[in-house]
Amino acid sequence: MLKKILGVALVAAIFGACQNQEVVKEETVIIEVETADDPHSFAKPEVTAVTHLDLDLNVDFDKEQLSGSAMWTLSPEHGDTVIFDTYDLNINSVTVDGKDANFALGEKNEVLGQALSIAVPNDAKSVAIAYSTQPGARALQWLAPEQTSGKKLPFLFTQSQAILARTWLPCQDGPGMRYSYNAKITVPKNMLALMSATNPQEKNAEGVYTFEMEIPIPSYLMALSVGDIVFKGVSERTGVYAEPAMLEKSAWEFANMEDMVVAAEALYGPYIWGRFDVLVLPPSFPFGGMENPRLTFATPTVVVGDRSQTALIAHELAHS
Repeated sequence: MLKKILGVALVAAIFGACQNQEVVKEETVIIEVETADDPHSFAKPEVTAVTHLDLDLNVDFDKEQLSGSAMWTLSPEHGDTVIFDTYDLNINSVTVDGKDANFALGEKNEVLGQALSIAVPNDAKSVAIAYSTQPGARALQWLAPEQTSGKKLPFLFTQSQAILARTWLPCQDGPGMRYSYNAKITVPKNMLALMSATNPQEKNAEGVYTFEMEIPIPSYLMALSVGDIVFKGVSERTGVYAEPAMLEKSAWEFANMEDMVVAAEALYGPYIWGRFDVLVLPPSFPFGGMENPRLTFATPTVVVGDRSQTALIAHELAHS
């Protein structure tokens, strides 16, 4: 179903002027935009949307499983049902504003998974879903120690793009559905956890890490990585995470990241995400890069010792 909405656009008309100067004329115009239901999501945000996520997960490498809860803040005005996308998630319980709630999982589609429908009163503020993932969840890449550079500890990274966030998080999994989030992730004590959010720069003794992403993002940009990871700053707002054996090589290879951010700002305006950090993943990472906000994932194959392959970083930065 197509829905017409009105938007206000700021149009800049650039005219050539004497002495090669540019004069910018700005005017406000009303444009009509047509939006369509997302065929790759069961969610109906026009009925009930979510605005914020509080995520609390435990990472179990032995079981290759994430378990915990996702508490979603509902939009102030909403219908009597909220629908989330799931794929092979074990849904243990659902509460609405702290009280047990009625919920149902729809028929499974091999591509899209299952709709999780939850009844919500008109005055409901939040929905909390206790759940766990299954071994083989498509977004979760569990690496054995032999698949890492260090060969000592296992490693986890996610790949939520395009519609795989629903395999590790009950969510409204479409690019037009955006939310801010906070998270608490508990991992083995000798590992570091990172997300597409504000990130720690060193391990702590407890193995418990907290994260905040105050800018609303779509679910395909939800990212998590856990492993034997260390950090080195490149500039005040850029840095590199990597396994210890790869850290110095990676930091040298990506020494020009700040120049890339400055160049991007000259083209597109201020960089709003705060930090631009890169995580160099183990050799088993099967992609070139992934533009997770504040934590771009990158293949170690671009760390070649002469900075000749760092266009990958500019490419991922351009996505931001």
